[in-house]
Amino acid sequence: MNKNLLEEILKKLKKKGCDEADIVFAEDSTISSSSRLGKIEKTEVSEVKEIGIRAIINKKQSIVSSTNIEEKNIDNLVEKVVEMAKVVPMDKFCGLANKNEIEKFPKFNNADLNLCDPYKPSIKEINENVQELENSALENKKIINSEGAELSFSQVKYKVMASNGFSTEIKKTHSDYIIAVLAGNSNSMERAYDYKSKVFFSDLGNFKKVGQKVSVDAIKKLNSKKIKTCKSDVIFDSKISSSLLSNLFSACNASSIIKGTSFLKSKKGEKIFKDGINIVDDPHMKKRLRSKFFDAEGITTQKKNLVEDGTLKFFFNCLSTARQLDDKPSGHASRSVSSIPNASYTNLYLEKGKYKIRDMIKSMKKGLLVTELMGSSINYSNGDYSRGASGFWIENGEILFPVSEITVAGNLNKIFSELIPADDLKFNFGVNAPSVLVENMTLGGI
Repeated sequence: MNKNLLEEILKKLKKKGCDEADIVFAEDSTISSSSRLGKIEKTEVSEVKEIGIRAIINKKQSIVSSTNIEEKNIDNLVEKVVEMAKVVPMDKFCGLANKNEIEKFPKFNNADLNLCDPYKPSIKEINENVQELENSALENKKIINSEGAELSFSQVKYKVMASNGFSTEIKKTHSDYIIAVLAGNSNSMERAYDYKSKVFFSDLGNFKKVGQKVSVDAIKKLNSKKIKTCKSDVIFDSKISSSLLSNLFSACNASSIIKGTSFLKSKKGEKIFKDGINIVDDPHMKKRLRSKFFDAEGITTQKKNLVEDGTLKFFFNCLSTARQLDDKPSGHASRSVSSIPNASYTNLYLEKGKYKIRDMIKSMKKGLLVTELMGSSINYSNGDYSRGASGFWIENGEILFPVSEITVAGNLNKIFSELIPADDLKFNFGVNAPSVLVENMTLGGI
């Protein structure tokens, strides 16, 4: 769908009485394959085109979307979205960015962010790689079963055009794998998995080595023990420590602040982490999954410290929630084709610390290294935290044995204030963190 057609849709919406309107058009091309027990289970090639149209009339907004982009259906969508906007409740905070906000928008070149992989793997290559990923794990004789492996490559093109003059087009790729296998013996059976998402296919790594490592991780967990309920220091492995940043984002989302359901609602400008702790949201990193020069509403994005030297600096917002809080737009609006804008992070990460993970382990008299989290019971109103976990028990600086069927509990206020990062930060997801040490948590066992 070219630019002229989007302009025509905006003109039709204006003629029908829309004060403001915007259009999102997306083309998604995906190749994916899954393997289980050495055999290809499913190979898919899909191409989806979808359009979303938002209309705003007298501070009433509605949105419609469809994968049918024939001209007749587009006309029907225009009629429908206008009629819907006339009857929905008024929202005095809805609306596009002011023209002067868009006029300040610098003319960035999206290609500078290096978000599109020029290499496109073939179906044959995807199939061969996903089998290598799983088979390299199955070659280990202690692996008794597999939940399978999946591998995919996607290319997405977005066009956004709005009645306030904002217009952009961006092309992105991402590649993903996931694998999960089970090790077993006469006493126990344990599962291990790995998952990674990258902009460039080649950055997924060596599939054979990934599969071999997953098999070793599963075997290490065999003959796990239960532990008694106790208080203990806990290390969250870098594979799962980013979940704490996801919890922080949820508590710092302006929508939660507005509803009064966040334990951080009155903490902006206050110290919530230790001195020296910095948590960064950086939309301008090259070859990163969530990089962008502007958000979904045309607001220029900037690298920002969510936490600077331990102090909470801002709440994530979109235009609507910024207006409700009488705050400046933070440049974090995100949306799909079928949704109105809401706040989201870009590349959110906890800066690495100065301690090596092995030194953290050596420093522990007694403690737990958590390598997997399951389930979730988190009360964002007061910060109470409880999650199922498994990992390895540590005594006198040595890993003694694997543990399972335990609960890690505490309060996010305390967890954040005592968190100590290691130096093993890697960027494999949208939210990234190094391993972190949290002292004196409650472990629920037998």
